[in-house]
Amino acid sequence: MPVVGLLWNDSVKPSPFATVLLDALREKGWHAGRNFRVEDRVSLEGYSGYAENAAALVQAKVDVIVAYGSTSAFAAAKATKEIPIVMHIGVDPVASGLVASLARPGGNLTGVITLATGLNAKRIELLKELNPALASFGVVLAPNVGNPVYVRDSEAAARELKLQVHFGQVNKPDDLDGVLTDLAKKRVGALYIAPSSMLQAHSARIVQVVAKHRLPTVYGAEVYVDAGGLLIYGVSGRKAFVRAASYVDRILKGARPAEMPLEQVSEVELKVNLKTAKALGITIPPTILVRADRVIQ
Repeated sequence: MPVVGLLWNDSVKPSPFATVLLDALREKGWHAGRNFRVEDRVSLEGYSGYAENAAALVQAKVDVIVAYGSTSAFAAAKATKEIPIVMHIGVDPVASGLVASLARPGGNLTGVITLATGLNAKRIELLKELNPALASFGVVLAPNVGNPVYVRDSEAAARELKLQVHFGQVNKPDDLDGVLTDLAKKRVGALYIAPSSMLQAHSARIVQVVAKHRLPTVYGAEVYVDAGGLLIYGVSGRKAFVRAASYVDRILKGARPAEMPLEQVSEVELKVNLKTAKALGITIPPTILVRADRVIQ
């Protein structure tokens, strides 16, 4: 019976993304416990333990590893050059050295990418559109290989919109309150929570802390708006996991990742939570509402 290893982090088990993946595999004829087995190494401890969990999957001799997030993908790539890895990441895998090219990866990694090219600036533009009088905003980062891009894009957007930008880094979920307190002292008028699988895994907790500071905030993943976040603008993580399932299916049937082109998921969605806007005393401009793919009343 083939074995599929799961490597990422979440705040709960089973991870909602694992459910999405397994549902998509079931549609392709793969039934967990019947004709394949799952080795769940989803961490509840943020980024810590990735190396140990990746090594454990190699030791378990899984047939394919599904790695969500760039930190997870790098940990898996370091742990094995033989076991196929299906990654779902939001950074350029060629520039970061994970694969030789998108068309012919050349090694044991392939999968789905959700490059945030241009999305960071659009998210900050949404904050300005939400409040034309906005003078400064804060960007919350987690340890991530994509941080140089997020910082560069945020600084460029700030110059373009004539805003001040301040950065705060969250190394673990418990850091968030302190980081937001520091940003509030700098009188930021809004927040951008930069993409991070660790932060996303604790979306409900993050939204609660943000609400306490009463700052309009834009996020990059749909789980935030479901948890009560104000605005999200980004690619659907759930849809990307459905696409990742097709890679797992093909690999279990004998395909080689070296010859499987990576797929870029680029369908961007704008979602608005009007309940949160009301709690903050904010009126969402019609120009945003008319573009929204989903509005939560």
